[in-house]
Amino acid sequence: MQEPRAAAIVSAASADPSADSITGLATVPARERVRGFDLARGLAILFMIWVHVLWHWGAPDTWVSPIGQAISLLGGPTAAPVFMFLMGASLAFSSRSGFASLARRGLFLVFLGYLLNVLRGVIPAILGVQTGFITAEQIAPFTPWWLLTTVDIHHMAGLSLIAIAALRVRSRPGWAWLALGGIIVLAAPWLRTIEFGTALLDAPLTPVLGSAPNVYYSLVPWLVYPLAGAVFGRVVAGAAGAAARTAVFRRGALLGVGLLAAGGALMAIDPPTFDVTTYWREPVSYVVGIMGIVLVWVFLCDVVARRPWIDRRLGIIYGWSGRVIPMYFTHWLIVGWGIGIVGFRDLALGPVLVAMGVAVVVTARLSHATRWLEALPWRRAGVAARAGLAQVHAPEHVLELEPQPVAIDPE
Repeated sequence: MQEPRAAAIVSAASADPSADSITGLATVPARERVRGFDLARGLAILFMIWVHVLWHWGAPDTWVSPIGQAISLLGGPTAAPVFMFLMGASLAFSSRSGFASLARRGLFLVFLGYLLNVLRGVIPAILGVQTGFITAEQIAPFTPWWLLTTVDIHHMAGLSLIAIAALRVRSRPGWAWLALGGIIVLAAPWLRTIEFGTALLDAPLTPVLGSAPNVYYSLVPWLVYPLAGAVFGRVVAGAAGAAARTAVFRRGALLGVGLLAAGGALMAIDPPTFDVTTYWREPVSYVVGIMGIVLVWVFLCDVVARRPWIDRRLGIIYGWSGRVIPMYFTHWLIVGWGIGIVGFRDLALGPVLVAMGVAVVVTARLSHATRWLEALPWRRAGVAARAGLAQVHAPEHVLELEPQPVAIDPE
């Protein structure tokens, strides 16, 4: 161990370590963590819960109400895109970013996606129809096969990690990654038309290209967000000191404002439709504008997190950030099975707002029981995280210490 790092290592030993539950990778301790990332990640899962409760429990007229539209906006650009952007950014602070680790985690996330399809959709739908609580016409087009083969964030995040694992074998995050992301976005409309005419080839490509109607989040073009996030994370990780890191966020926000303006101009030239399907397919104007929102939002979260009097009151949200995968997995079980209690898209605005709060509380509580989801891809990494593996970030590498018995849940 190098002598110049001694002071940093001693400091790290008493810090509050944790693991990034998006990638399952052990990361720098809380003292060295990017709190703005943690805040943005915790808020992303909150917004996802809200919007999914609204769309599955709320009546259609609640979606177009001013409050419903505000929730849908929060559950859009500041939710899944931020989630994916930070998944890429977190790699810069990880000691487990080799091909095998990332690929294994990616495959596990894809498996979780299909497991969730069965638990949240297939089983409740079959039981609901068989018991007469709901009819097949009421939940159309959600047939059991549709629900089983749905491609959602879990699948897309897992495939993104596998793609990034392959990229990291040849290059580090940089301009080439940004260029690749841009090419994917531009080529996405054409790529979605590719068909080989045989299920043997077309079926595996469905989660990648997103041509099927039940593919909500596909690798193309959503991979652009973790690619850009990986580049941003590397720049943040290389910043020497708090002032330099703040400057990176500030420059990112300025770039974000420019991208927002460019996205708005593209929408004015070629007006897209503003609906959830267009959001899932991500045309160029959407990607440019949303990337701008992501950069500005992450900057704002960093500004808030750097205010000690606010930061110390955000323990609950940081706790959610520390177990994003269990929170996401659990909330969909609540939403799917909750239809058996509240009905499918039946609640008026007042009751559905109350239901959102209840769903957040229940999800937060029950997600503690599913934290094993974070450790399964590699038991060694899970043991290290639970033991509190203290780490300290250096510009080019991460130094690991012996396990320190500390509490890692801010809640």
